[in-house]
Amino acid sequence: MGETLGATMGTYNFFGAIACIAGGWFLDRFGVTRTWIVCLLLMVISSVLMPVLGTSITGLAVLRSIQSIGGGPIMGSTARLAADWFPKHERGFVTGIQGVAMGLGIALGFMLAPGFMQLTNDWAMTMACVSIVGVIALILTFVIAFGPKAPKVEAEEVKTSTGSESAFIAALRMPATWMVIACVFLSGWIYQAFNDIVPSYIAIDPPTGLGMGPMTAGSFMGTVQIASMVGAIASGFIVEKLFKGSSKMVVFISFIVFAVLNFAIKLDPITASGSTLLVCLVVTGFFLAMLTPVSMAFIAKNYPEHITGKLGGLAQGLSMFGGTAGVAAGATALHMTNAYQMPINIVIIVGILGCLFALGQNPPKFFQRSNTHTM
Repeated sequence: MGETLGATMGTYNFFGAIACIAGGWFLDRFGVTRTWIVCLLLMVISSVLMPVLGTSITGLAVLRSIQSIGGGPIMGSTARLAADWFPKHERGFVTGIQGVAMGLGIALGFMLAPGFMQLTNDWAMTMACVSIVGVIALILTFVIAFGPKAPKVEAEEVKTSTGSESAFIAALRMPATWMVIACVFLSGWIYQAFNDIVPSYIAIDPPTGLGMGPMTAGSFMGTVQIASMVGAIASGFIVEKLFKGSSKMVVFISFIVFAVLNFAIKLDPITASGSTLLVCLVVTGFFLAMLTPVSMAFIAKNYPEHITGKLGGLAQGLSMFGGTAGVAAGATALHMTNAYQMPINIVIIVGILGCLFALGQNPPKFFQRSNTHTM
């Protein structure tokens, strides 16, 4: 099982993160549509070939790596797509909706795959059958390719005190850039760790867990996922309407709520009541879902459109590494202590660190003159 997990998820996460970071260059150079077409072809072809090449551990690892190389740039295209097609005040809504769409896609996969497995009685054929979703996405992408074009935005060079240099290099020299990237990295960490730790914490018998059983854990986490989708959709409205377009306080509040409520789910008065525990988890899911969309919207709104692919890909790619680190840290702490207190403490600390980085999400005035969107 360990070898299989490494071949399926280890390679997927590693190459996906690398492709997400590198894919930003392709997004900015060739645009979202052409990049998506190539990436979807890679994902479809690697899935179709699974019954042929995926029955050995080496072939499985190679095909999963190709799948993740195709998926990485798509994961990182959120900021570029929002910047290409929408005015600044709508980009927060767009990134929120994209976050919901990804969650629904994962849910669709969990529903479709068992059905295909029952029909084929073969996991490799199941992977090949699931590729039909990629084919549908490819058709939709071709429709977009031949439809209306995104508004034209001039990619201008940025003058700095050292002369003329690319806007991307200038962005990497700004503290605000690394503050928002850190927020995305830490949000990936706590998102993966939370979804890995909490179901087992609820289900497993005392003294390790709460002993509520797998059915209760599944029901609770299903409700949390619904709250997460609501939070992702609401994120754009909250930023634009309640905080006048400023993402800093929304990200700060989301991190601090996450930290406080994760501390609460360790307390006896909270865990003694299933309904009280569920409320804590639902509110946590609502705020947790805001972190990445709001931070990606910050990139889409405050940097020149022609570098949002690189910056968004860098942030999302590092977020995937953060997710891997979060799961690894939680698993290590659980192994060492045989209790969930320390794994939960780790995500609380990470949430508090996120609060500090969130305060650095100040729009770089340096780019204001080159970030005008013509519609």
